[in-house]
Amino acid sequence: MTEVPVSRVGDDYILPTGADDASRLDLIHAVYGPVSVRGLEAARIGECVRVADVGCGTGTVARWMAERIGPAGSVDAIDVAAEQVEVARSTPSPAGAGSIEYHVGSAYELPLPTSAFDLVFCRLVLCHLQDPAMAVVEMARLLNAGGRLVLVDFDMRTICAMPRSSEYETVVHEIVPVIQAKLGVDYAIGVRLHELMLEAGLRTEFIATDQPVFREGPGKYLWERTWAAALPNAVAAGAVDAAEAEALMAGAAQHTASDDVWVAAARMFAVVGRTTA
Repeated sequence: MTEVPVSRVGDDYILPTGADDASRLDLIHAVYGPVSVRGLEAARIGECVRVADVGCGTGTVARWMAERIGPAGSVDAIDVAAEQVEVARSTPSPAGAGSIEYHVGSAYELPLPTSAFDLVFCRLVLCHLQDPAMAVVEMARLLNAGGRLVLVDFDMRTICAMPRSSEYETVVHEIVPVIQAKLGVDYAIGVRLHELMLEAGLRTEFIATDQPVFREGPGKYLWERTWAAALPNAVAAGAVDAAEAEALMAGAAQHTASDDVWVAAARMFAVVGRTTA
């Protein structure tokens, strides 16, 4: 499909893109892939022929879906960041997978046809948007009769260290709300996914949640890595000063280095909505 220009390319995104963030995105899939797959399986991904991945990042889920639907199917994968799409295009799909076509485009103005898709998937995009309801309506536009939308997003308020970490609590309950307010986004949007489905005229068929907890391994440090990547932009935006940000990250790392400390990642929600027409 020919790329089409968009008049609005998305809201402020305070994390790196492309190769600079590929390993963190892989870790996100390692942590939250299971609940994403639950949503996709509830949406009958195996019966689909044409699917879309909105906010595809480096293409991990797009490639998984292409493998599940097989060579007779196709995936259209879209991301607002050209750097993400460049990485995705450079990664081959598994043998026997359906075709994948990558596009650069906004979740508000998807460069895809109306009523053409059996399934649309979107993970960790709505939390970065100032108008997530508008994006959900746009995704619903793509669905054919009986088509399903799978939304996967989090509630960042649920992140915690056990035993408690004052640094974690400061970031989650003091700094994140400031950043959220400055950007005009909702980092707890996971609890609103069902509501957004209803507003878009879809009927919710399935809801699942998952909150992975780690004592060790890379997943334990997912959110520290995410905050470390985001805080420079938060500093630039005036949400926190540089010295405080550095001290918070150092204190969090010192606390969670102990194998007696467990970390609960943000609770993730997977919601499946179906067209009613």
